[in-house]
Amino acid sequence: MITADTTAPFICTVTHVHDGDGPLWCRSGQKIRAAGIQAPDFSSAEPCRRPHRRRANYTCDDRAAARSQQIVSRLVLGKWLTCLPMGRSYQRVVARCTLPDGRSLSCATIAAGAAVRWDRYWRQYGMGECR
Repeated sequence: MITADTTAPFICTVTHVHDGDGPLWCRSGQKIRAAGIQAPDFSSAEPCRRPHRRRANYTCDDRAAARSQQIVSRLVLGKWLTCLPMGRSYQRVVARCTLPDGRSLSCATIAAGAAVRWDRYWRQYGMGECR
Protein backbone atom coordinates (compact mmCIF):
# COMPACT_ATOMS: atom_id res chain seq x y z
CA MET A 1 0.00 0.00 0.00
CA ILE A 2 1.18 3.50 -0.77
CA THR A 3 1.13 5.72 2.28
CA ALA A 4 0.43 9.42 2.00
CA ASP A 5 2.66 12.04 3.58
CA THR A 6 0.88 13.24 6.68
CA THR A 7 0.66 16.82 5.40
CA ALA A 8 0.89 16.76 1.60
CA PRO A 9 -2.29 16.81 -0.50
CA PHE A 10 -2.85 13.68 -2.58
CA ILE A 11 -5.17 12.44 -5.31
CA CYS A 12 -7.45 9.47 -4.69
CA THR A 13 -9.29 7.68 -7.46
CA VAL A 14 -12.06 5.94 -5.51
CA THR A 15 -12.56 2.24 -6.23
CA HIS A 16 -14.77 1.18 -3.30
CA VAL A 17 -16.97 2.78 -0.62
CA HIS A 18 -17.64 1.04 2.70
CA ASP A 19 -20.08 3.56 4.13
CA GLY A 20 -20.93 7.25 4.08
CA ASP A 21 -17.85 8.45 5.94
CA GLY A 22 -15.43 5.75 4.88
CA PRO A 23 -13.33 4.05 4.39
CA LEU A 24 -13.13 5.04 0.78
CA TRP A 25 -10.56 2.89 -1.00
CA CYS A 26 -8.22 4.62 -3.44
CA ARG A 27 -6.68 2.94 -6.48
CA SER A 28 -3.29 3.52 -4.76
CA GLY A 29 -4.35 1.34 -1.81
CA GLN A 30 -4.89 4.26 0.54
CA LYS A 31 -8.03 4.21 2.73
CA ILE A 32 -9.74 7.51 3.57
CA ARG A 33 -12.11 8.50 6.34
CA ALA A 34 -13.98 11.70 5.43
CA ALA A 35 -13.22 14.43 7.97
CA GLY A 36 -15.83 16.05 10.18
CA ILE A 37 -18.85 13.86 9.43
CA GLN A 38 -20.57 10.82 10.89
CA ALA A 39 -22.59 8.39 8.79
CA PRO A 40 -24.59 5.34 9.88
CA ASP A 41 -22.53 2.18 10.32
CA PHE A 42 -23.57 -1.33 9.38
CA SER A 43 -24.67 -3.18 12.53
CA SER A 44 -21.93 -5.78 12.00
CA ALA A 45 -19.23 -3.06 12.17
CA GLU A 46 -16.66 -3.62 14.89
CA PRO A 47 -17.07 -1.71 17.07
CA CYS A 48 -20.53 -0.41 16.34
CA ARG A 49 -20.94 2.49 18.73
CA ARG A 50 -24.46 3.17 19.91
CA PRO A 51 -26.08 6.60 19.93
CA HIS A 52 -24.61 9.07 22.35
CA ARG A 53 -26.41 12.15 23.61
CA ARG A 54 -24.08 14.38 21.58
CA ARG A 55 -24.55 12.27 18.46
CA ALA A 56 -28.29 11.73 18.52
CA ASN A 57 -28.49 11.20 14.73
CA TYR A 58 -25.82 8.50 14.73
CA THR A 59 -27.11 4.97 14.14
CA CYS A 60 -25.95 1.42 13.58
CA ASP A 61 -28.71 0.56 11.15
CA ASP A 62 -28.07 -1.57 8.07
CA ARG A 63 -30.73 0.09 5.90
CA ALA A 64 -29.52 3.60 6.76
CA ALA A 65 -25.90 2.52 6.25
CA ALA A 66 -26.72 0.99 2.85
CA ARG A 67 -28.54 4.17 1.77
CA SER A 68 -25.60 6.29 2.90
CA GLN A 69 -23.16 3.99 1.07
CA GLN A 70 -25.21 4.22 -2.15
CA ILE A 71 -25.37 8.02 -2.00
CA VAL A 72 -21.65 8.41 -1.41
CA SER A 73 -20.86 5.80 -4.08
CA ARG A 74 -22.75 7.91 -6.64
CA LEU A 75 -20.73 10.95 -5.57
CA VAL A 76 -17.25 9.39 -5.68
CA LEU A 77 -16.89 5.98 -7.36
CA GLY A 78 -14.43 6.11 -10.25
CA LYS A 79 -13.76 9.79 -9.64
CA TRP A 80 -10.63 11.47 -8.37
CA LEU A 81 -10.65 13.40 -5.14
CA THR A 82 -8.07 15.91 -4.02
CA CYS A 83 -7.44 15.21 -0.34
CA LEU A 84 -5.57 16.91 2.46
CA PRO A 85 -4.61 14.56 5.30
CA MET A 86 -5.70 15.73 8.77
CA GLY A 87 -4.67 12.68 10.81
CA ARG A 88 -5.17 8.93 11.12
CA SER A 89 -7.96 6.72 12.46
CA TYR A 90 -8.06 2.90 12.40
CA GLN A 91 -5.44 2.50 9.60
CA ARG A 92 -7.20 5.17 7.54
CA VAL A 93 -6.15 8.67 6.63
CA VAL A 94 -8.66 11.22 7.94
CA ALA A 95 -8.83 13.75 5.12
CA ARG A 96 -10.59 16.86 3.89
CA CYS A 97 -11.37 15.94 0.29
CA THR A 98 -12.64 17.94 -2.67
CA LEU A 99 -14.77 16.46 -5.45
CA PRO A 100 -13.79 17.08 -9.10
CA ASP A 101 -16.43 19.87 -9.31
CA GLY A 102 -14.77 21.72 -6.41
CA ARG A 103 -17.29 20.85 -3.69
CA SER A 104 -16.21 19.57 -0.30
CA LEU A 105 -16.85 15.83 -0.03
CA SER A 106 -18.00 16.26 3.58
CA CYS A 107 -20.42 19.06 2.69
CA ALA A 108 -21.77 17.17 -0.34
CA THR A 109 -22.30 14.07 1.81
CA ILE A 110 -24.24 16.08 4.41
CA ALA A 111 -26.30 17.89 1.72
CA ALA A 112 -27.22 14.54 0.15
CA GLY A 113 -28.48 13.24 3.52
CA ALA A 114 -25.84 10.51 3.83
CA ALA A 115 -24.18 11.85 7.00
CA VAL A 116 -24.40 14.49 9.68
CA ARG A 117 -21.86 17.03 10.76
CA TRP A 118 -19.80 15.79 13.73
CA ASP A 119 -19.20 19.14 15.42
CA ARG A 120 -16.25 18.10 17.56
CA TYR A 121 -14.22 16.96 14.56
CA TRP A 122 -15.68 19.59 12.22
CA ARG A 123 -14.12 22.26 14.42
CA GLN A 124 -10.94 20.26 15.05
CA TYR A 125 -10.28 19.89 11.33
CA GLY A 126 -11.26 23.49 10.49
CA MET A 127 -13.90 22.43 8.00
CA GLY A 128 -15.51 25.87 7.62
CA GLU A 129 -18.96 26.49 6.23
CA CYS A 130 -20.71 24.47 3.54
CA ARG A 131 -22.02 26.41 0.54
